[in-house]
Amino acid sequence: MGHTVIDGEWHSAESGADIREYIADDEMRENEKQGYLAGPKDWGPIQWDGWDRSAGGRTEINIHSPDITQAEDVDSIREQLGIDTVVFSPGQFRMTTIPAQDKQVMYMRAFNDLTVDRFARGDGTYYAKLYIFGNHPEESAEEIERYGDEDGIVGAMITDVGPTFPMGHESYEPIYEAAEKHDLPIILHSTTGIVAGFPIAGMQPKNFAEFHTLGHTIPKMWHANSLILRGIAEKYDVDFGFWEGGLSWIPALGERLDREYLERSSEFAELSQLPSEYLSEFYYGTQPLPEEATKMVDVVDLIERADLEDQVIYCSDRPHQDFDAPAAVDNVEGLSDEQKQKIFETNARELFGI
Repeated sequence: MGHTVIDGEWHSAESGADIREYIADDEMRENEKQGYLAGPKDWGPIQWDGWDRSAGGRTEINIHSPDITQAEDVDSIREQLGIDTVVFSPGQFRMTTIPAQDKQVMYMRAFNDLTVDRFARGDGTYYAKLYIFGNHPEESAEEIERYGDEDGIVGAMITDVGPTFPMGHESYEPIYEAAEKHDLPIILHSTTGIVAGFPIAGMQPKNFAEFHTLGHTIPKMWHANSLILRGIAEKYDVDFGFWEGGLSWIPALGERLDREYLERSSEFAELSQLPSEYLSEFYYGTQPLPEEATKMVDVVDLIERADLEDQVIYCSDRPHQDFDAPAAVDNVEGLSDEQKQKIFETNARELFGI
């Protein structure tokens, strides 16, 4: 292959029990060990959504990997895959489904303590993102203030399924102010947990395939639309990344946004360029790449049409069963060596400052 490979997303795959050990209050930490006897002991308050992800029994997925307790535990498989640098994403990103509102912030803080302690090395090989909660913007901004200058922290991840409001809403501005201050990108990542928010409420899917198809794409469009239309992308010097939603939704949203802007620009915030041009300034993770070129999706053509050559970043999505090895990028027909270099390394260095 010959390229330096930076993986923009490898999930740290910790358990609820691992996170619990970082709860600061001793009494609360002990209480949390006893309060969830009806569910899997490693989960704690994190809800199991009940989806069958086995693809008809052909594969299996575990919510956490007991053999991965710190960054260095992925050394072997990382080297086998030909990945040089990893930027960890939270593994237990379903924590936003914790039903007890008074415990969400406690677990968010504990999670970030674990991440900094075990995964955010800042050593050229291992970095990580903080985990922030959309429904707790003030406390999330405090987390960015707390760890934003940590050497190994290079971003903040928020689940795009679960927040009450789209990301252009004014309630999130404390997060953007803190991210701008500490020069941290905001990464939006979907979750397949069952939450009451858009677009899960009312979807009524027949099975996981029907749910998964929309659960990783529609939220991206919802948030990107809001960030642009309400002027957040214009107001703040913050980079936004959209992970695990693929690329094909981007030109569709861009076309609709530009059409609406030309017809009723008075309903948009004051913008300095066409809405689609903001989409071309956001960053996007590669996963999942199409298994092969089709008449509907041609990756090379899409990157060129949407002006994304400097915005696409390789993401493996390890250790999930549908992960993409670096070979998935190498196998995209028509990508030049220069384009692969940007996807594998250059764009990630620009986004994460590594």
